[in-house]
Amino acid sequence: MAIYTGRSEKDGHEALGVFINPNNSNEWSNKPYNKEQRQIVKDHRTYRELIEYMDGKFTLDDCYEQIKNKTFPLVSRIKKYVLSYYDENGKFIKE
Repeated sequence: MAIYTGRSEKDGHEALGVFINPNNSNEWSNKPYNKEQRQIVKDHRTYRELIEYMDGKFTLDDCYEQIKNKTFPLVSRIKKYVLSYYDENGKFIKE
């Protein structure tokens, strides 16, 4: 489905894609994200996927233990995210 911008056919342009600001869902653009914006979207996606997996059944410590025991089912991107909250001794470092 094509999206057109402008107030009339005379000044309208077809948008090639819609990129929604991850910090404000009411703000969008037809220009691709810059590197910083892409990283923000990736971080949000990682966080959402982890929260969906935990879903009140697991804590972050449970996920860390699953990673140590090699039973954590999610992708390595999310494993790295979980591990970023712990030091090399397994101590929680971020609040």
